[in-house]
Amino acid sequence: MAPFSLLKNRSLTVLIVEDDAELREILQAEFELEGLTALTATNGSEAVIAARELKPDLILMDLMMPVMDGIEATKIVKGSEETRHIPIIMLTAAGNKEDIVAGLEAGAIDYITKPFFMPELKSRLRSVLQHKIMYDELKRIQDTLIRKERLQTVKDLTEAFQGSINGPLTVILGKIHLLKKKHSNIPDDDLEKLEKAAQKIKEIVNHLGIMEWIYPVPLLNDTDLVDLPFLN
Repeated sequence: MAPFSLLKNRSLTVLIVEDDAELREILQAEFELEGLTALTATNGSEAVIAARELKPDLILMDLMMPVMDGIEATKIVKGSEETRHIPIIMLTAAGNKEDIVAGLEAGAIDYITKPFFMPELKSRLRSVLQHKIMYDELKRIQDTLIRKERLQTVKDLTEAFQGSINGPLTVILGKIHLLKKKHSNIPDDDLEKLEKAAQKIKEIVNHLGIMEWIYPVPLLNDTDLVDLPFLN
């Protein structure tokens, strides 16, 4: 079986949720020897907070814990939009089938019973992390494609807008130029104001082309903003 280090081009993080301090320390040491970043929590409540703030790649969740048990914590983690993508493996007492079913229905992806065989646990973690890496890569590709599509739409709209307004705007600027030469009854100050207003419109339209310079990058969130100082 390939070591954990071959699964990644980035650091992989596992959150260990276990109220037994000795077992928690053993698991943390074992995972760190495999090159993983091992975080810990002592109950379900701490696990929910850590999942939300630290976004681990995988959670190893004990079911029977004080304050908040693993089933309730799993429901909260899998019910939240920002953490539902994090896979959860349950740790449960051997033979407790009801808890296993409850944990799987709450959203856990797999389980292992205590006492467990460490190589088996690592193998299960490795398998889940492989799927998590593939999920993350597919999500990155999807977000990039979405951003490219959005930018292409903006580009098309910008070009259409520029094409529809540049013609009339050229006519307006040409008429102003002719009026200046003919010494019409329109005061020079008014002609200057008209010309400045038309030039301002032209500047704004031309600057819209800046949207075409934005290279598609992985989408971080739906609140990405583009600063257009020329509109200020």
